[in-house]
Parts: sequence; structure tokens; C-alpha cells
Amino acid sequence: MRGEYGINDLFIGVPAILGKNGVERIVELDLADDERAQLLASADAVRKGVEELNSFFKPT
Repeated sequence: MRGEYGINDLFIGVPAILGKNGVERIVELDLADDERAQLLASADAVRKGVEELNSFFKPT
């Protein structure tokens, strides 16, 4: 994500237009407030999981 839905620097599943070279653009849907809150909560959970996994691979 590059700012879509207010989310940056994270790979999550959202509707997208695909072309021969990969993702051409993200389709940003109009979400209700509760749907947007749920999406942001999911993104936070994914980000925390990524950070936890990254902590295993940092040099000591």
C-alpha cells in the first residue's frame, strides 16, 4: 500500500487492477466508517506480525 485507505508500506489484500507487469493500480472502495476501522485494525495486526517476524532476523 502507498497511502490507499491511509495505509503505507504494507502488503495486504485489496482490490487491484492487474496488468502484464503486475499491479497497475489499487481500487480504493468507499468504505463505511466501521469497515474502514476494521481494515485499519487488520493492517495494524499484519504490521505487528511483520515486526515480530523481523525481530527474529535482526543481528544480535
